[in-house]
Amino acid sequence: MLIYPAIDIYQGNCVRLRQGDFASQNVYSDSPSTVAQSFRDAGLTSLHVVDLEGAKAGHIINWGALDSILEIGSLQVQVGGGIRTLQDISRLFDAGAARVVIGSLAVESPHIVQDWIREFGTERFVIAVDVRGGAVAHKGWLERARLTPSAFVDAMARVGAVSFLCTDINLDGMLEGPNLELYRSLVTEFPSIQLIASGGVSQMTDIEDLAGVGCYAAVVGKALYEGKVTTDQLSRFARA
Repeated sequence: MLIYPAIDIYQGNCVRLRQGDFASQNVYSDSPSTVAQSFRDAGLTSLHVVDLEGAKAGHIINWGALDSILEIGSLQVQVGGGIRTLQDISRLFDAGAARVVIGSLAVESPHIVQDWIREFGTERFVIAVDVRGGAVAHKGWLERARLTPSAFVDAMARVGAVSFLCTDINLDGMLEGPNLELYRSLVTEFPSIQLIASGGVSQMTDIEDLAGVGCYAAVVGKALYEGKVTTDQLSRFARA
C-alpha cells in the first residue's frame, strides 16, 4: 500500500485543520518545501499536497509554495485544492505534478472531468470523495451535495475515473482512527478502483487496518506531525 504524507498549505504555511474547520488549525512550518524535502529524505516518495485557500476560493492561490515543492524532484506529488480550470491543470503538470485531485468540479460538472481524462489520461487524476454525515461534501467541504459516496464513485467511474481519494471529514485531524466501514464498503462495491483513504489515522495499526480492507493507499497527516507515527515507520511500511 502506498503512503502519502500530507502537506496542507494555508497562507504559505504548512498547517493541519480539524474536521476541515479553517478556524481551527495548527501551523507546523512556514516552509512547506522544507517539510516535503524531509519526507523525501526519509525515503517517502509520494506526497499529497492541498492548497486550502484554493479549495475555498475555487482556484489555486499558493502557487509559490506549490512550485517550491514540485521543484524538489524524485517525488510523485498529487495536488488538490480548488482545481477547476484547464489552465491550472496544465500549469501543475508543467511544474511537475504527477496527478491532480478534482473535487467540486467532479460533483458539479462530471462531463468536464471526463474531457480532461480523455485528454491527459485517467492516471493523471484523483477524484475527491469527501464525506460528511453520509453525503458528499464539496466547495472546500463547506457544502453538501445530494450524493452518497457510492453513487458519486459509480458516476465518476462511468466517465473513466480510476483513482479516488475518500476522506471522512468528521474524522479528519481528530486522531480517532479511520472509517474502515466506509472504505471496506467502497472497495467491496468497486473492486477495480484505486481507493486512497484519508482522515483519522492515529497510529501504525490504523494503516495496517486500511491495507487489510483493500485500500490502495493512505494519506497520513496530523499523526505524522504530532509524532504518533514516524517517517521511518511509514517508509519501512511503504517499502514492505
